[in-house]
Amino acid sequence: MNARKLAGVVLAGQGGVGKSTIARHYVETFDGDYHGIIWTRAATRQEVIDALGDVSLHFGLPLPKPVLETDAKAIVAKIFESARPWLIVFDNVEDRADIDGLVPAGAHVIVTTRQGAGWDGWQALRAEVLAFDTPDAPAVRLLMEAAGRTDGADDARALAEVLGGLPLALVVMGAYLREEALGFADGGRQLRAVLRKVPQNAGYPSSVLGAVELSYRHLSDDARIVAQLCSFWAADGLGPRLICDAPGGWLWDRWRTDPIPDAVQALAQDKDRVRAAFSDLCARSILTGTGDARAMHRMTAAALRELEGNALATAAVALLAAVYPYDSDHSGNFDTCARVTPHVRAMLDSGAAPEVAAWQYLLNQAGVYLTQIADYSGDLVVSQESLRVKQARGLPESDRVIAVGHANLGMAYKRLGQLDRAEAELTRALDLYRLHRPGSADHADTLDLLGGLMLDLARAGQPDRLDRAVKLRQQSLAIRLRVTGRGTDPVAQALNNLGAARSHQGRTAAAARLYGASLNIRRKVLPPGDARLAYSAVNTGATWLKSRRPDLAEPLLREALEIREDVFAAQPQHPDRRIAAGWLISCLLVRARAGVNRGAREAEAKMLCTRYGFDFTERQAIARQFPDPE
Repeated sequence: MNARKLAGVVLAGQGGVGKSTIARHYVETFDGDYHGIIWTRAATRQEVIDALGDVSLHFGLPLPKPVLETDAKAIVAKIFESARPWLIVFDNVEDRADIDGLVPAGAHVIVTTRQGAGWDGWQALRAEVLAFDTPDAPAVRLLMEAAGRTDGADDARALAEVLGGLPLALVVMGAYLREEALGFADGGRQLRAVLRKVPQNAGYPSSVLGAVELSYRHLSDDARIVAQLCSFWAADGLGPRLICDAPGGWLWDRWRTDPIPDAVQALAQDKDRVRAAFSDLCARSILTGTGDARAMHRMTAAALRELEGNALATAAVALLAAVYPYDSDHSGNFDTCARVTPHVRAMLDSGAAPEVAAWQYLLNQAGVYLTQIADYSGDLVVSQESLRVKQARGLPESDRVIAVGHANLGMAYKRLGQLDRAEAELTRALDLYRLHRPGSADHADTLDLLGGLMLDLARAGQPDRLDRAVKLRQQSLAIRLRVTGRGTDPVAQALNNLGAARSHQGRTAAAARLYGASLNIRRKVLPPGDARLAYSAVNTGATWLKSRRPDLAEPLLREALEIREDVFAAQPQHPDRRIAAGWLISCLLVRARAGVNRGAREAEAKMLCTRYGFDFTERQAIARQFPDPE
């Protein structure tokens, strides 16, 4: 491929033919021709969005966490505006739609994909198996290089033919020969014996399974365990921490007893053994990379699972569950959640996860985290699987977790605007609580959630839902007062939410009283800087702004933004930060319009617009909708 012709090149072909290897070779050969290079796995649109967001600092932009599509598109625009040569590699694209709108104009682009059709307007190249017709053919040379041998070219050619010229199989087989100090003729005999027994599978050629099986047979017990575990977790981001962190994890004692076999437990508590096992797998090309950034080819993973079935599937789930934070909605745990969640999603995507309690726990916690970082589509997929697993485990509908599953799924639908589906799931959850846990805290929570949905439906043009929203939230408040007593945060939450319904009714004074009561309770029972304080502060401040008292609103809105900027420091464009910033901008502009230190407040409003990507003119128009101060 010529560097000057890469406006859009698609490398298409079956798995294992070396599409990614070809792209990586191009990058290594021509990296000096580019101002910047972005390499991203692109099996999902979110992976592409995250990779683009990671170069924000290069353009002087804050590093957004989570990365939203608007952030990614801002980077796409910056790449175009830079007028400098950039190379973007979208690896393993499954659907062209996943990169639509995210391809920078003017950049050179390589796409690797199994999809040979649907790439109109791109230069399409077919990645084929390597030729093995002569002793110096490409497949033979690759095999000999991987084996570290230059003798026996005729035998190497015969072995390359048995391997079908498939680059992945050639590399794994060559590494096996090198590690076992075998010649090509001996290796060919062993491989043929294995291939007579391996099953045919449409997901990968038998040559891959044969090469992987030969290497796997000669691994140490430790390396076999690590190989099996890695085959379940993901293609990327593999490393010793996934195993070694478990013994000190949140729930090690809970999951170690049954799901994690003794041999795996012993290995997890010996970091040197784990590191040695990873090194052995890299030497045999079962893994590539270093540190905690090792990778396993998807076909290698599938072959390993074929060899051992689901022998360690439960252990793979339990090791992740041991380290996944119980408080996955706490910002202090986001780094751990961000590291582990891709492996949870990989097991979900593979369909290899067992329907056990540890998997149920992982799905629930990952859903909470994905909601916190505003990955609502990811939360929906996880919530759907979570409820399915709970039901598949045969848990009775009287079990609390079934109702929780319906409620979580309902909220996932709600966040994505699928309000009819949300109503069905939340109503089902409420029915189960009324039947099996009447008057409980769970019952109160679901009344509140369904009341919020009724409020959304009222805002969406169904005004008849508003009265029900108020009644549901009044019922929730009554239960919480009875269950927890006055002066508790659950009561504060109920007051806050009832205030939202009263505000929509136009009963601003009532809303202000409810919001104020909520904030007063939370100031007493929550530590300073708790994220829940910000919700009551925003709502109270917004109500004062609507009530011609921006002087009372401003300190509350400042407090809310400060709390959220601290809580979501790693997510500069988090929706909650943007909401607080939007209200504060409006308040500043209203006060500036009244002549209160006009220059300073307008300057601050402009600064906040720049920080959060708001259009200043639009925010001025919004601020004019609020009444002048008294």
